[in-house]
Amino acid sequence: MQKKFSVLLMLVTLLLITAGCTTPQSPVPAATPTLTPDSTPAPQVLPVPAGITGTWALSSMGVQDGTAVVYPAYAITLTVNSDGYLTGYTGCNNYFGTLNMTGSTTPKGMGMTISGIGATKKYCAPLASLEQEYLAILEKVVAGDSTGTELILTAESGDTLVYQRAAITPTPL
Repeated sequence: MQKKFSVLLMLVTLLLITAGCTTPQSPVPAATPTLTPDSTPAPQVLPVPAGITGTWALSSMGVQDGTAVVYPAYAITLTVNSDGYLTGYTGCNNYFGTLNMTGSTTPKGMGMTISGIGATKKYCAPLASLEQEYLAILEKVVAGDSTGTELILTAESGDTLVYQRAAITPTPL
């Protein structure tokens, strides 16, 4: 038994000596990823024309392809910032979204889209259907035209939203 133990001890010692005599291999460097530019150009963000920016009050809605005119009985507003962010009030709820200029020109004006529309969720029974119709038209806008005092947004269906530039009332200090 002692002989087996001695042989085993000698083998372990020999293995340790052999392992210590080998030269360590240098680590293989990791492959460096090469970054190639994306072949898809970033979408160009077009500025919102100054004639569209500002605060507007809805004066009429042309629904059913613009043939039936609806005059809102309460204040509906739209404010467009120069960066395209828009906010407004439907007479019941506040809303927001983004206006993007497409760069195209249509028979109805400058090409644009309005996306990402969200609104608060207060329910106002007498205003609900008009509010829903207004936001549905706004979400489908494809063109806009402004005279500086009037803004007309046209949806793909032909429905229109006609605004007048809102009078700015100074806030007392």
